[in-house]
Amino acid sequence: MARIASTAALVVVPLLLPVSVVSAQPADQDADRLTFAELGLGRSTTIDTTGERTRLTVPSPTGSVPSTLSGVLTTLAWLDRGWVDVESDGRPITRITLDNTAPTTPVSIPLAAATTVDGVIALDLIPSLIPDDRYCPDPDSDAIRLIDATVDYEGQPAVPGTIADFLPVVLRTLTLFVPTDADRETITAATIVASSVVHHYGAQPVRVAVRPDSELQGAAPDGPLERSVVLAKNSDAGAELIYPVEQAPPRMYLTGTGSDLVDQARLITSDLSEIAVATSALAGPSAPKAQLAPESITLDDLGIGTVTGSGGASATASITIDQTRLGRSASDLSVHLIGSYTPGAGSVRATVNGSPLAVWEADDTGRLDRWIDIPNSALSRVETLDISVDHPSTAGGGGCSAAADTSVTVDGSTLVRSSDSSTPAPLGLRSMPQALMPQFEIALADESYAGVVRAVTMATGLQRLSSLPLVPEVVSMDQALDGSAPALVIAPASELPETVALPLSSIDETTFRIAEPDSAGGATELTVDTDQPFATVQVTSMQNHAVLVGSWNSAPDRFDAMLSWLDGDPARWFALDGDIVFAAQNTEPMSLSSAALSGADDTVAASDDTSDRTTVLLVGVGLAVLAVAGVGALVVALRARRSTTEPSRHSDSR
Repeated sequence: MARIASTAALVVVPLLLPVSVVSAQPADQDADRLTFAELGLGRSTTIDTTGERTRLTVPSPTGSVPSTLSGVLTTLAWLDRGWVDVESDGRPITRITLDNTAPTTPVSIPLAAATTVDGVIALDLIPSLIPDDRYCPDPDSDAIRLIDATVDYEGQPAVPGTIADFLPVVLRTLTLFVPTDADRETITAATIVASSVVHHYGAQPVRVAVRPDSELQGAAPDGPLERSVVLAKNSDAGAELIYPVEQAPPRMYLTGTGSDLVDQARLITSDLSEIAVATSALAGPSAPKAQLAPESITLDDLGIGTVTGSGGASATASITIDQTRLGRSASDLSVHLIGSYTPGAGSVRATVNGSPLAVWEADDTGRLDRWIDIPNSALSRVETLDISVDHPSTAGGGGCSAAADTSVTVDGSTLVRSSDSSTPAPLGLRSMPQALMPQFEIALADESYAGVVRAVTMATGLQRLSSLPLVPEVVSMDQALDGSAPALVIAPASELPETVALPLSSIDETTFRIAEPDSAGGATELTVDTDQPFATVQVTSMQNHAVLVGSWNSAPDRFDAMLSWLDGDPARWFALDGDIVFAAQNTEPMSLSSAALSGADDTVAASDDTSDRTTVLLVGVGLAVLAVAGVGALVVALRARRSTTEPSRHSDSR
């Protein structure tokens, strides 16, 4: 598969009118305090208890200075006394004395003396911990966590004066104004702007809002941590900042037709934007160039680096392999472990996501040099490969001396080798979005404004799952379904051709069909007592490539509500599993597995041979979930059909 690199030409248009960089309009009441989650720093931070530095990077927007970091540190049960030193650029900032009489210690770290470099303040947290004589610390399982952390800011972020500084280091909301009669290139531009901005901010939960351009005139100006982009079809292509009021951030107007508009959309987060030191610019052709994803790559090149674990009688080094960082959907994944461990008797174990892979005897050399193969059935979007060393106790008595100090290190030169897999196995939501990389097509049955919102919402949701930028392109339905590229298809179930074999389909108003994975023609049917509107997002394959299908059986309101729910919390995209997202009335959307629903995973017994007997079955938790979902009570029937049957038509009978 190919990875995408972008090349483009850029013409910077000199300022025609003087633009004053002034303070932004007064922020809303919470703009001077941001949580760690809003800053992309996670809901909690684990501090290494071995004395190693834990690095925190606090964004520092131009014109606004971080003043105080507040939060709570958890206290270890075995602590006799201890403290955490805080440094910035090698300079001491403060020392936090831990309270060993309480489970937590409130902290307030002054940041006035901290050093800002490239828009962030880097803080090092260095613990010094002295254990109680009655306890034996276990660095492998014990940890101090910084929770409920917030950062207070003084001053207001500066208003950008050029395209180069249009995006602040912290962004809460991106608003896209799009034409109500958008064509495919305009929809492509909208998905590129939205997904590239989401990628640019990484873990920051940037909210993306889509609004029709008819609302632009009466729209309120953006706040300090908000930005708006206006897409407009115009014969004159370009990117320009226009200030709605003097003290508010400017809106970026991207204009053009066809591929020219798409070129401007790629400008916002490209490297070229850094030299766009004017309020107007024209981006030249920037068609992505394909680069082959490497078959072998080191942990250093993946950004993982050297991984070390330490403990008492055992130690574990955890290696997290993100397939989206590999730039493709992988198969036949192997890891050449290079490193070391504490020599001596005992064993070395390799597990992936908790499942055992290999065990071998530890030896006196303490050298780690071994290939580990990860089976395709164990692959997911993210694999955690744990390398553990277990040493038997060196003494029979109690206390800390009963266990030897053990460590294991996996060096950054460790090689990860994989093959391309355009149709991953198992195929499901955990194979997204890497199965859509590096380029994927989007097909919409409805290319109106509502279709733009759906395309942008799904593209940004998928981008939140990826470490590398996704490259979407809106095409016709025929091209997406008949071509050779991975695709995202959004359409009513009734408009999907029979060649699209979904894991879950509706035969009529009250009957579902659940296809059995890896089974020719096998399916399970579920009849409910009433017809209800429902929507799904499902993963299937066509022409040996992955296809993600969003569909609904009646009005699209249920589908739109499902997307709104997913978009309400980025964590919901990460939690999706199985190969079906199902949404009905009076319930939250849920992940389902066609294998569990059909009984293909041996959770239930299945009918044999070619019989068409009606059997009342409880097919795992999945069918109970369907009943609770408000689809209707389970009345009759699961007809497990192992015979060859005609493909079902995805119908919308309402």
